[in-house]
Amino acid sequence: MSYAERLYKAITLNVEFYESVEADKSLTRQAMMTVALVSVVQGFVVAGIAPIALAQGVLGSIIRWFIWAFFIAFVGTRILPEPETESDTGELLRTLGFAYAPGLLIVFKFLPIIGVFIDPLVVILQLAAMTVAVRQALDFTSTVRAVGVCIVANVVMLIALSLFILFTSFFVGVAESAIAPTAPLMGV
Repeated sequence: MSYAERLYKAITLNVEFYESVEADKSLTRQAMMTVALVSVVQGFVVAGIAPIALAQGVLGSIIRWFIWAFFIAFVGTRILPEPETESDTGELLRTLGFAYAPGLLIVFKFLPIIGVFIDPLVVILQLAAMTVAVRQALDFTSTVRAVGVCIVANVVMLIALSLFILFTSFFVGVAESAIAPTAPLMGV
């Protein structure tokens, strides 16, 4: 199957496709490539041709994808697992990477009549793809549990991010208010 066919199956929420992606370790690079491709396409639509902004967007998207997969794996396997749940971060990286694929539809935003509906459609399709990806990667039988894992993981991630920002701000504040020595520290 070609990469374009994989993107099509990801966008159309093909459950068998997401199940096969979960098991195929060789698709991790293509999942990351999907995250980067969606970031570039959305960057062109939003910012135009701005190389620095595009590079930052791609790097930020890849980092968020990795962190999101980690938090989903943690919540799905430790906090809210089903009895048959058996997964790891790699499986989630692959399935969640391809769940970004509906973001490619943003290229249709400039079409006269349907362009208005593209943004909400992309958001809905990406949320649905993420739910399918999580359900398949964590071997859930319940879609509701997959949605619950995403919600709990989002809350846990926001708490962790807030704590990180709080501690970083504290140490930056301490460093900024430090008094510079007026005399050399060593007898020079």
